[in-house]
Amino acid sequence: MNNIQEQARAYRENYGEPRRHEAWRWTPLDALTARERKSEGSDYQYDLPDAVGEDYGNFEDADRRLLDLPDAPYLAQNLAEQRDSLLLTVPENTSLDAPLVFNIDLAAPRLQHSRIHLRLGKNSRTACWIDYQAGRAGAQLPVLSIDAAEGAELDLALWFHGTEHTAQLMHIASQQAANSRIRINALQAGGSLHRLDVHSELRGEGSHFAFGGIQHLRGSQIADYHLNVRHHTENSESHQIVRGALDDNAQGYFDGTIYVAHGAQKTDARQNSRYILLHDNARSQSVPRLEIYADDVQCAHGSTTGRLDPEALFYLQSRGISLENARKMLILSFLHEAVVIEHPAILDAVHDTISRDWLGDNNEDTSDAA
Repeated sequence: MNNIQEQARAYRENYGEPRRHEAWRWTPLDALTARERKSEGSDYQYDLPDAVGEDYGNFEDADRRLLDLPDAPYLAQNLAEQRDSLLLTVPENTSLDAPLVFNIDLAAPRLQHSRIHLRLGKNSRTACWIDYQAGRAGAQLPVLSIDAAEGAELDLALWFHGTEHTAQLMHIASQQAANSRIRINALQAGGSLHRLDVHSELRGEGSHFAFGGIQHLRGSQIADYHLNVRHHTENSESHQIVRGALDDNAQGYFDGTIYVAHGAQKTDARQNSRYILLHDNARSQSVPRLEIYADDVQCAHGSTTGRLDPEALFYLQSRGISLENARKMLILSFLHEAVVIEHPAILDAVHDTISRDWLGDNNEDTSDAA
């Protein structure tokens, strides 16, 4: 065990029971903690453009930065259990037409750890698709770190899906230099428990961060987005958009923080979370948080929960559309509002995945479309 693993294990042990901490108290963790699972590493299945450098090993400097993140017990558990990481490097001034495509699957009742460090060179442009799939009561604890140099641009699509009694808890930590742009879309669907924690550091003027989260839940499924977006310099921008359609006894959560440091003037930061409840027993909870230490900023948040608009349903039916198809059309339009990525290599695949998941057609491998 190396020094990072020892520090991570101490972090996890000292943190104690997560549900005693405010950051975790509202996330039901039964699907993760109800059974003992043997830990194992991940089998990375991926397709990379030739220009991308790859290395697998122990990268202590990159791992050490992750230990500074607050309220990240399962990230620490990943570092304690998994010694090595996959390091991907996009060279400077490289614009990739083809996306980085990953399939990280688990088909056993194990606790799987994977960790990817993505380094984006100056003025590079990259698209990335990562598909996390769990089955047979498995649990995944993936970690992704992103370091975007000046002028770098990334469009990242994440798809989390599983079967009954599966759990997926992921941590993303990103750092951005001046004029860099990161756009992330995530889809949580299927499985018993999903949680995605995103910690974004905007450290250069002109940097931009956007997150679009989609939750499509039914049965007793639980999904949670936790975002902490931190503006440290002037003239940076961020957007957080969450859309959820919740049926049966499903639970959808969103906890979003906007932090604006002293001197980070001209910050433009916005949050918007909206949920549609399709059943009386479905439940959503949104917690917007603003922490602002500058006086020349634009920061806003909005949150709504409600039913499908009966007038919109009536209008579509008056045009000869059945009630069932009218519901599908309205919900799909609502969910597609959260798409924020722009790279053409994966934009259509993201829209297609949302539609096929809602319509119940998930037999194809969406990564091929990317």
